[in-house]
Amino acid sequence: MTLTALTIFITLIALVSFPYIFNTLKLKNPNKIKIPSHGNQASLNKGKIFYRWHEPKELLTDEIIVLVHGFATPSFVWNGIMEDLLSTGRRVLSYDHFGRGYSDRPKEKYSINFYVDTLEELLTLLKVSEDLHLIGYSMGGPISALFSHRNKQKIKTLNLIAPAGYIPEPHWAMKLFMMPIIGDYFFKAFPLIYKNISASETENSDDPKAIGKEEFENYFLQQALYRGFTDSLLSTARNFNMTDSSEAFKKIGLDKINTQVIWGTHDGVCPISGLEKLKLDIPEIISKEIKYGTHDITYRQPTEVGKYLSDFINKN
Repeated sequence: MTLTALTIFITLIALVSFPYIFNTLKLKNPNKIKIPSHGNQASLNKGKIFYRWHEPKELLTDEIIVLVHGFATPSFVWNGIMEDLLSTGRRVLSYDHFGRGYSDRPKEKYSINFYVDTLEELLTLLKVSEDLHLIGYSMGGPISALFSHRNKQKIKTLNLIAPAGYIPEPHWAMKLFMMPIIGDYFFKAFPLIYKNISASETENSDDPKAIGKEEFENYFLQQALYRGFTDSLLSTARNFNMTDSSEAFKKIGLDKINTQVIWGTHDGVCPISGLEKLKLDIPEIISKEIKYGTHDITYRQPTEVGKYLSDFINKN
């Protein structure tokens, strides 16, 4: 190799390595995450989980609503529908998955069973044992379904919002996540790619309860400042089959759990085409469609989503 060729080679290696090294080294220690005063941490076997209790103005029942968020967006996605949920007179529990938000980032295999085990352990620690209304958004759908099957005697209703599990063609970012080495490099070297996997398909909404673009990005990107966030996403993509989670939903159909699904007609992440298969797996499911809604209906059309949820919970 000539001196010129060697210089070019070293330069290319440096150019390729620099963004990875720079963006990796600047990540903060997750032990320094500041927990907001409105929430708490629960010490579980795998680490500390951030959770928050939301209290209604008037408590009408001992039933509990439990919120299970999706792949990359932590529990702030529930802000727009919280008023409707609390109007049912029930306490509401939200939490951040391991690796996201204000929770620890343990080095684990982030499989569906890992998420379900975590939820079971959290509820046991908080002494939440029965009469549960589960709401699972996106990846939280199959998590909530499998949890409900394992704990069917405790479940009052299961509510699915744009559930993962029937995706005919995974998002390009998800395909990249699944690739060893290449996926690790791109998502650690270029963290702005997170915006493409944040499930925010629309920038604006006329809904007065909606989370705006700037507010969303501020909430979302805060978690990416700490080590372990990207690793949790990479591990999830490789160990949690969100393309086909039909087995978890079939169990719900056999268990005959009261189930509702809310889906946007223009969802580009978990297409509503999966609704027909979901109806086959859960024949008695009640479905609600949000016209022109994309995958971010939970926080872009929260008024409509919140009403469907509160109505269904109150009836059951």
